[in-house]
Amino acid sequence: MADDLGWGDVSLHDGGVPSTPNIDCLASEGLELRRYYAYPLCSPTRAALLTGQIPRRLGIVRALGPRDPGLPANLPTLPRTLQSAGYQTHLVGKWHLGSASPPLMSGFDHHYGFMAAEIDYFAHTNRMGRIDWQRDGTTLDEAGYSTHLLADEAVRILAERDPARPFYLQVAFNAPHFPLAAPEWNLAKYSSLRDRAALFAGAVDALDEAIGQILETVDQLGLRESTLVVFASDNGPDRNGSCHPFRGGKSTMYEGGLRVPCVLRWPGRLSGGTSSEDPVTAHDWFPTLAAAAGVELPGGFPLDGVNVWPRLMRNSRNERGPFLMVSIDSALYDGRWKLIEWANGSRSLFDIVSDPGESRDRLATEVEIADRLTRQLQEMQKGMPAGGTVPPAGRPRRMR
Repeated sequence: MADDLGWGDVSLHDGGVPSTPNIDCLASEGLELRRYYAYPLCSPTRAALLTGQIPRRLGIVRALGPRDPGLPANLPTLPRTLQSAGYQTHLVGKWHLGSASPPLMSGFDHHYGFMAAEIDYFAHTNRMGRIDWQRDGTTLDEAGYSTHLLADEAVRILAERDPARPFYLQVAFNAPHFPLAAPEWNLAKYSSLRDRAALFAGAVDALDEAIGQILETVDQLGLRESTLVVFASDNGPDRNGSCHPFRGGKSTMYEGGLRVPCVLRWPGRLSGGTSSEDPVTAHDWFPTLAAAAGVELPGGFPLDGVNVWPRLMRNSRNERGPFLMVSIDSALYDGRWKLIEWANGSRSLFDIVSDPGESRDRLATEVEIADRLTRQLQEMQKGMPAGGTVPPAGRPRRMR
Protein backbone atom coordinates (compact mmCIF):
# COMPACT_ATOMS: atom_id res chain seq x y z
CA MET A 1 0.00 0.00 0.00
CA ALA A 2 1.30 3.39 -1.03
CA ASP A 3 0.45 6.53 0.95
CA ASP A 4 -1.12 9.49 -0.90
CA LEU A 5 -0.27 8.13 -4.35
CA GLY A 6 -2.70 9.52 -6.92
CA TRP A 7 -4.10 8.07 -10.11
CA GLY A 8 -1.74 10.20 -12.22
CA ASP A 9 1.34 9.43 -10.13
CA VAL A 10 2.13 6.13 -11.86
CA SER A 11 3.59 6.12 -15.35
CA LEU A 12 1.07 3.39 -16.20
CA HIS A 13 -1.56 6.16 -16.26
CA ASP A 14 0.29 9.42 -16.81
CA GLY A 15 3.10 8.13 -19.01
CA GLY A 16 5.55 10.68 -17.68
CA VAL A 17 7.17 11.65 -14.40
CA PRO A 18 7.71 9.95 -12.02
CA SER A 19 8.66 6.67 -13.66
CA THR A 20 7.20 3.52 -12.04
CA PRO A 21 8.44 0.57 -14.11
CA ASN A 22 7.84 -2.05 -11.40
CA ILE A 23 4.25 -0.98 -10.79
CA ASP A 24 3.74 -0.87 -14.56
CA CYS A 25 5.22 -4.37 -14.89
CA LEU A 26 2.94 -5.63 -12.13
CA ALA A 27 -0.03 -4.33 -14.12
CA SER A 28 1.23 -5.98 -17.31
CA GLU A 29 1.38 -9.30 -15.45
CA GLY A 30 -1.84 -8.88 -13.49
CA LEU A 31 -5.34 -7.43 -13.39
CA GLU A 32 -5.71 -3.67 -13.06
CA LEU A 33 -8.82 -2.38 -11.30
CA ARG A 34 -9.63 0.86 -13.06
CA ARG A 35 -12.50 1.64 -10.69
CA TYR A 36 -10.98 0.82 -7.34
CA TYR A 37 -12.26 3.13 -4.59
CA ALA A 38 -10.36 3.89 -1.40
CA TYR A 39 -11.54 6.41 1.18
CA PRO A 40 -10.43 10.05 0.96
CA LEU A 41 -8.08 9.79 3.98
CA CYS A 42 -5.70 7.12 5.20
CA SER A 43 -7.19 6.00 8.54
CA PRO A 44 -10.65 5.23 7.07
CA THR A 45 -9.13 3.20 4.21
CA ARG A 46 -6.97 1.16 6.58
CA ALA A 47 -9.97 0.52 8.84
CA ALA A 48 -12.08 -0.57 5.86
CA LEU A 49 -9.36 -2.96 4.68
CA LEU A 50 -9.04 -4.66 8.07
CA THR A 51 -12.73 -4.84 9.01
CA GLY A 52 -14.78 -5.02 5.81
CA GLN A 53 -16.95 -2.23 7.21
CA ILE A 54 -17.66 1.32 6.11
CA PRO A 55 -15.35 3.06 8.59
CA ARG A 56 -17.93 5.61 9.69
CA ARG A 57 -19.65 2.74 11.51
CA LEU A 58 -16.50 2.64 13.67
CA GLY A 59 -16.36 6.42 14.12
CA ILE A 60 -13.32 6.68 11.84
CA VAL A 61 -13.85 9.40 9.24
CA ARG A 62 -10.68 11.48 9.59
CA ALA A 63 -6.95 11.00 9.82
CA LEU A 64 -6.60 9.86 13.44
CA GLY A 65 -4.54 11.79 15.97
CA PRO A 66 -2.07 10.26 18.46
CA ARG A 67 -4.64 10.20 21.30
CA ASP A 68 -7.57 8.84 19.27
CA PRO A 69 -8.60 5.31 20.24
CA GLY A 70 -9.30 4.46 16.60
CA LEU A 71 -10.01 0.85 15.74
CA PRO A 72 -12.17 -0.70 18.49
CA ALA A 73 -10.74 -3.68 20.36
CA ASN A 74 -11.91 -7.26 19.74
CA LEU A 75 -13.28 -6.65 16.24
CA PRO A 76 -13.04 -9.47 13.73
CA THR A 77 -10.31 -8.39 11.30
CA LEU A 78 -8.81 -9.77 8.13
CA PRO A 79 -5.44 -10.64 9.77
CA ARG A 80 -7.14 -12.17 12.83
CA THR A 81 -9.33 -14.31 10.58
CA LEU A 82 -6.33 -15.49 8.57
CA GLN A 83 -4.34 -15.99 11.77
CA SER A 84 -7.05 -18.31 13.10
CA ALA A 85 -6.79 -20.30 9.88
CA GLY A 86 -3.07 -20.88 10.41
CA TYR A 87 -1.62 -17.93 8.53
CA GLN A 88 1.51 -16.09 9.61
CA THR A 89 0.42 -12.43 9.73
CA HIS A 90 2.78 -9.47 9.43
CA LEU A 91 2.34 -5.71 9.23
CA VAL A 92 5.34 -3.80 7.91
CA GLY A 93 5.01 -0.03 7.94
CA LYS A 94 2.18 2.34 8.82
CA TRP A 95 -0.61 1.59 11.31
CA HIS A 96 -2.46 4.90 11.85
CA LEU A 97 -5.49 3.24 13.42
CA GLY A 98 -5.19 4.54 16.95
CA SER A 99 -4.18 3.07 20.27
CA ALA A 100 -7.20 1.05 21.45
CA SER A 101 -6.27 -2.05 19.47
CA PRO A 102 -2.69 -1.83 18.13
CA PRO A 103 -1.40 -4.29 15.51
CA LEU A 104 -0.53 -7.16 17.85
CA MET A 105 -4.03 -6.94 19.35
CA SER A 106 -5.70 -6.79 15.93
CA GLY A 107 -4.47 -10.05 14.46
CA PHE A 108 -0.87 -9.39 13.45
CA ASP A 109 1.86 -11.68 14.77
CA HIS A 110 4.46 -9.03 14.07
CA HIS A 111 4.67 -5.30 13.42
CA TYR A 112 7.70 -3.34 12.24
CA GLY A 113 7.16 0.31 11.39
CA PHE A 114 5.32 3.29 12.82
CA MET A 115 2.00 4.13 14.44
CA ALA A 116 1.08 7.70 13.47
CA ALA A 117 0.14 9.56 10.30
CA GLU A 118 3.59 10.38 8.97
CA ILE A 119 7.27 10.20 9.84
CA ASP A 120 10.50 11.79 8.74
CA TYR A 121 11.89 9.37 6.15
CA PHE A 122 15.40 9.41 7.64
CA ALA A 123 14.99 10.33 11.32
CA HIS A 124 11.74 8.29 11.78
CA THR A 125 10.30 11.05 13.98
CA ASN A 126 6.66 12.16 14.11
CA ARG A 127 5.38 15.71 13.79
CA MET A 128 6.32 16.36 17.44
CA GLY A 129 9.91 15.33 16.83
CA ARG A 130 9.65 12.03 18.74
CA ILE A 131 10.84 8.72 17.32
CA ASP A 132 7.92 6.72 15.99
CA TRP A 133 9.65 3.54 14.84
CA GLN A 134 9.22 0.16 16.48
CA ARG A 135 9.41 -3.57 16.34
CA ASP A 136 6.50 -5.27 18.11
CA GLY A 137 5.93 -2.31 20.41
CA THR A 138 9.57 -1.66 21.31
CA THR A 139 10.94 1.67 20.07
CA LEU A 140 13.90 1.46 17.71
CA ASP A 141 16.47 4.15 16.99
CA GLU A 142 18.03 2.98 13.77
CA ALA A 143 19.45 4.65 10.70
CA GLY A 144 18.07 4.34 7.22
CA TYR A 145 15.58 5.65 4.68
CA SER A 146 12.16 4.35 5.70
CA THR A 147 11.17 2.97 2.29
CA HIS A 148 14.40 0.93 2.16
CA LEU A 149 13.99 -0.34 5.73
CA LEU A 150 10.40 -1.43 5.15
CA ALA A 151 11.31 -3.25 1.95
CA ASP A 152 14.26 -4.96 3.67
CA GLU A 153 11.98 -6.12 6.49
CA ALA A 154 9.44 -7.50 4.02
CA VAL A 155 12.22 -9.40 2.24
CA ARG A 156 13.50 -10.76 5.57
CA ILE A 157 10.02 -11.98 6.54
CA LEU A 158 9.58 -13.72 3.21
CA ALA A 159 12.95 -15.45 3.50
CA GLU A 160 12.58 -16.49 7.15
CA ARG A 161 8.90 -17.45 7.22
CA ASP A 162 7.76 -20.96 8.07
CA PRO A 163 7.39 -22.46 4.56
CA ALA A 164 4.92 -25.04 5.86
CA ARG A 165 2.35 -22.33 6.67
CA PRO A 166 0.70 -19.68 4.48
CA PHE A 167 1.39 -16.00 5.16
CA TYR A 168 -0.32 -12.62 4.99
CA LEU A 169 2.14 -9.75 4.62
CA GLN A 170 0.80 -6.18 4.60
CA VAL A 171 3.47 -3.67 3.58
CA ALA A 172 2.23 -0.13 4.23
CA PHE A 173 4.79 2.39 2.96
CA ASN A 174 4.81 6.02 4.07
CA ALA A 175 5.82 7.12 0.55
CA PRO A 176 5.00 9.49 -0.98
CA HIS A 177 3.35 11.12 2.06
CA PHE A 178 4.54 14.46 3.45
CA PRO A 179 7.23 15.37 4.67
CA LEU A 180 8.89 14.48 1.39
CA ALA A 181 12.41 13.11 1.22
CA ALA A 182 14.32 10.89 -1.19
CA PRO A 183 17.79 9.33 -1.48
CA GLU A 184 20.34 11.12 -3.67
CA TRP A 185 20.26 8.29 -6.21
CA ASN A 186 16.56 8.76 -6.84
CA LEU A 187 16.71 12.55 -6.74
CA ALA A 188 19.44 12.60 -9.36
CA LYS A 189 17.04 11.09 -11.90
CA TYR A 190 14.79 14.15 -11.62
CA SER A 191 17.36 16.95 -11.38
CA SER A 192 15.58 18.87 -14.14
CA LEU A 193 12.50 19.35 -11.92
CA ARG A 194 11.93 22.01 -9.31
CA ASP A 195 12.77 21.12 -5.70
CA ARG A 196 9.38 19.89 -4.47
CA ALA A 197 8.52 18.13 -7.72
CA ALA A 198 11.92 16.42 -7.67
CA LEU A 199 11.43 15.32 -4.05
CA PHE A 200 8.03 13.87 -4.86
CA ALA A 201 9.28 12.08 -7.98
CA GLY A 202 12.29 10.76 -6.08
CA ALA A 203 10.11 9.40 -3.27
CA VAL A 204 7.82 7.64 -5.76
CA ASP A 205 10.87 6.33 -7.64
CA ALA A 206 12.27 4.82 -4.42
CA LEU A 207 8.84 3.35 -3.64
CA ASP A 208 8.70 1.69 -7.04
CA GLU A 209 12.20 0.24 -6.53
CA ALA A 210 11.12 -1.17 -3.15
CA ILE A 211 8.07 -2.81 -4.71
CA GLY A 212 10.34 -4.33 -7.34
CA GLN A 213 12.65 -5.65 -4.61
CA ILE A 214 9.75 -7.40 -2.84
CA LEU A 215 8.35 -8.87 -6.07
CA GLU A 216 11.80 -10.12 -7.06
CA THR A 217 12.08 -11.89 -3.69
CA VAL A 218 8.68 -13.51 -4.17
CA ASP A 219 9.89 -14.86 -7.51
CA GLN A 220 13.31 -15.97 -6.23
CA LEU A 221 11.70 -17.94 -3.40
CA GLY A 222 9.45 -19.78 -5.85
CA LEU A 223 6.30 -18.14 -4.47
CA ARG A 224 5.09 -16.48 -7.64
CA GLU A 225 2.49 -19.09 -8.59
CA SER A 226 1.11 -19.48 -5.07
CA THR A 227 0.96 -15.82 -4.00
CA LEU A 228 -1.71 -13.21 -4.57
CA VAL A 229 -0.13 -9.76 -4.73
CA VAL A 230 -2.30 -6.65 -4.30
CA PHE A 231 -0.97 -3.13 -4.86
CA ALA A 232 -3.05 -0.04 -4.08
CA SER A 233 -2.89 3.48 -2.68
CA ASP A 234 -4.73 4.49 0.48
CA ASN A 235 -6.33 7.64 -0.96
CA GLY A 236 -5.88 10.27 -3.61
CA PRO A 237 -2.91 12.66 -3.72
CA ASP A 238 -2.24 15.77 -1.71
CA ARG A 239 -1.07 18.88 -3.56
CA ASN A 240 2.28 17.28 -4.43
CA GLY A 241 0.76 14.53 -6.55
CA SER A 242 -1.62 14.15 -9.46
CA CYS A 243 -5.10 12.69 -9.79
CA HIS A 244 -5.34 13.56 -13.49
CA PRO A 245 -7.79 13.25 -15.24
CA PHE A 246 -10.02 13.33 -12.19
CA ARG A 247 -11.18 16.20 -9.99
CA GLY A 248 -10.29 16.75 -6.36
CA GLY A 249 -7.65 14.85 -4.44
CA LYS A 250 -6.99 13.77 -0.89
CA SER A 251 -9.80 14.51 1.61
CA THR A 252 -12.43 15.01 -1.12
CA MET A 253 -15.26 12.76 -2.28
CA TYR A 254 -14.55 13.54 -5.92
CA GLU A 255 -13.04 10.76 -8.04
CA GLY A 256 -9.55 12.19 -7.50
CA GLY A 257 -9.83 11.55 -3.78
CA LEU A 258 -11.32 8.06 -4.04
CA ARG A 259 -10.25 6.43 -7.31
CA VAL A 260 -6.64 5.29 -6.96
CA PRO A 261 -4.22 2.87 -8.64
CA CYS A 262 -4.84 -0.82 -7.87
CA VAL A 263 -3.40 -3.99 -9.39
CA LEU A 264 -3.72 -7.69 -8.47
CA ARG A 265 -1.38 -10.45 -9.64
CA TRP A 266 -1.77 -14.20 -9.22
CA PRO A 267 -0.44 -16.15 -12.20
CA GLY A 268 -2.73 -18.98 -13.18
CA ARG A 269 -5.65 -17.60 -11.18
CA LEU A 270 -6.01 -14.07 -12.59
CA SER A 271 -5.58 -13.18 -16.25
CA GLY A 272 -2.38 -11.21 -16.82
CA GLY A 273 -2.27 -7.95 -18.72
CA THR A 274 -5.99 -7.31 -18.25
CA SER A 275 -8.12 -4.60 -16.67
CA SER A 276 -11.57 -4.30 -15.16
CA GLU A 277 -14.03 -1.40 -15.06
CA ASP A 278 -16.16 -3.04 -12.36
CA PRO A 279 -16.17 -1.12 -9.05
CA VAL A 280 -14.25 -2.54 -6.09
CA THR A 281 -13.97 -0.77 -2.73
CA ALA A 282 -11.54 -0.79 0.18
CA HIS A 283 -14.16 -2.50 2.38
CA ASP A 284 -14.37 -5.38 -0.13
CA TRP A 285 -10.87 -6.65 0.71
CA PHE A 286 -11.80 -8.58 3.87
CA PRO A 287 -14.40 -10.87 2.26
CA THR A 288 -12.56 -10.98 -1.07
CA LEU A 289 -9.12 -11.95 0.26
CA ALA A 290 -10.66 -14.43 2.70
CA ALA A 291 -12.44 -16.06 -0.25
CA ALA A 292 -9.22 -16.12 -2.29
CA ALA A 293 -7.52 -17.87 0.63
CA GLY A 294 -10.40 -20.32 1.09
CA VAL A 295 -10.96 -19.09 4.64
CA GLU A 296 -14.44 -18.89 6.15
CA LEU A 297 -15.56 -15.52 7.42
CA PRO A 298 -16.45 -15.17 11.10
CA GLY A 299 -20.15 -14.76 11.73
CA GLY A 300 -22.15 -12.37 13.86
CA PHE A 301 -20.75 -9.03 12.72
CA PRO A 302 -21.87 -6.50 10.09
CA LEU A 303 -20.06 -6.58 6.78
CA ASP A 304 -20.43 -3.83 4.18
CA GLY A 305 -17.89 -5.30 1.76
CA VAL A 306 -18.76 -7.94 -0.80
CA ASN A 307 -16.77 -10.88 -2.08
CA VAL A 308 -15.70 -9.91 -5.60
CA TRP A 309 -13.17 -12.76 -5.96
CA PRO A 310 -15.31 -14.90 -8.33
CA ARG A 311 -15.84 -11.87 -10.56
CA LEU A 312 -12.13 -11.02 -10.54
CA MET A 313 -11.15 -14.55 -11.53
CA ARG A 314 -13.57 -14.49 -14.46
CA ASN A 315 -12.84 -10.82 -15.20
CA SER A 316 -16.40 -10.60 -16.42
CA ARG A 317 -18.64 -7.57 -16.53
CA ASN A 318 -21.12 -8.18 -13.74
CA GLU A 319 -21.50 -4.72 -12.38
CA ARG A 320 -22.52 -4.58 -8.75
CA GLY A 321 -25.62 -2.80 -7.58
CA PRO A 322 -25.65 0.54 -5.77
CA PHE A 323 -22.89 0.97 -3.17
CA LEU A 324 -21.79 3.58 -0.67
CA MET A 325 -18.53 5.32 0.14
CA VAL A 326 -19.12 7.20 3.38
CA SER A 327 -16.66 9.44 5.19
CA ILE A 328 -17.47 12.94 6.45
CA ASP A 329 -19.39 13.31 3.19
CA SER A 330 -21.20 10.47 1.43
CA ALA A 331 -21.18 9.16 -2.14
CA LEU A 332 -23.71 6.76 -3.64
CA TYR A 333 -22.69 4.99 -6.85
CA ASP A 334 -25.36 3.45 -9.05
CA GLY A 335 -24.12 2.45 -12.49
CA ARG A 336 -22.98 5.55 -14.34
CA TRP A 337 -24.40 7.90 -11.68
CA LYS A 338 -22.72 9.23 -8.57
CA LEU A 339 -24.61 11.26 -5.96
CA ILE A 340 -22.53 13.12 -3.38
CA GLU A 341 -24.17 14.32 -0.18
CA TRP A 342 -21.92 16.90 1.45
CA ALA A 343 -21.75 17.27 5.22
CA ASN A 344 -23.74 20.52 5.07
CA GLY A 345 -26.68 18.66 3.48
CA SER A 346 -26.22 19.87 -0.11
CA ARG A 347 -25.88 17.37 -2.97
CA SER A 348 -24.20 16.99 -6.34
CA LEU A 349 -24.89 14.53 -9.16
CA PHE A 350 -22.39 13.39 -11.78
CA ASP A 351 -22.36 11.02 -14.73
CA ILE A 352 -18.90 9.55 -14.17
CA VAL A 353 -18.95 7.60 -17.44
CA SER A 354 -19.40 10.57 -19.77
CA ASP A 355 -17.87 13.04 -17.32
CA PRO A 356 -15.20 11.26 -15.20
CA GLY A 357 -13.70 14.64 -14.31
CA GLU A 358 -17.00 15.63 -12.61
CA SER A 359 -17.05 18.99 -14.33
CA ARG A 360 -20.85 19.19 -14.74
CA ASP A 361 -23.18 18.90 -11.78
CA ARG A 362 -26.39 17.34 -13.14
CA LEU A 363 -28.47 17.70 -9.96
CA ALA A 364 -30.74 20.39 -11.44
CA THR A 365 -31.15 18.82 -14.89
CA GLU A 366 -31.61 15.14 -13.95
CA VAL A 367 -34.27 15.68 -11.28
CA GLU A 368 -35.84 12.20 -11.40
CA ILE A 369 -32.48 10.46 -11.14
CA ALA A 370 -31.39 12.79 -8.35
CA ASP A 371 -34.61 12.15 -6.41
CA ARG A 372 -34.33 8.38 -6.83
CA LEU A 373 -30.70 8.31 -5.72
CA THR A 374 -31.43 10.61 -2.79
CA ARG A 375 -34.11 8.23 -1.52
CA GLN A 376 -31.72 5.32 -2.09
CA LEU A 377 -28.96 7.09 -0.20
CA GLN A 378 -31.18 7.89 2.73
CA GLU A 379 -32.33 4.27 2.95
CA MET A 380 -28.81 2.85 2.72
CA GLN A 381 -27.51 5.28 5.35
CA LYS A 382 -30.09 4.32 7.98
CA GLY A 383 -28.28 3.53 11.21
CA MET A 384 -25.06 5.14 10.01
CA PRO A 385 -23.49 7.50 12.60
CA ALA A 386 -23.22 11.17 11.73
CA GLY A 387 -20.07 12.19 9.90
CA GLY A 388 -19.19 15.27 11.91
CA THR A 389 -18.49 18.73 10.63
CA VAL A 390 -16.61 19.74 7.53
CA PRO A 391 -12.90 20.34 8.23
CA PRO A 392 -11.39 23.73 7.33
CA ALA A 393 -10.80 24.04 3.60
CA GLY A 394 -7.23 23.81 2.45
CA ARG A 395 -5.56 25.75 -0.32
CA PRO A 396 -6.76 24.90 -3.81
CA ARG A 397 -4.81 22.01 -5.33
CA ARG A 398 -2.87 22.49 -8.52
CA MET A 399 -3.85 19.80 -11.01
CA ARG A 400 -1.34 18.42 -13.50
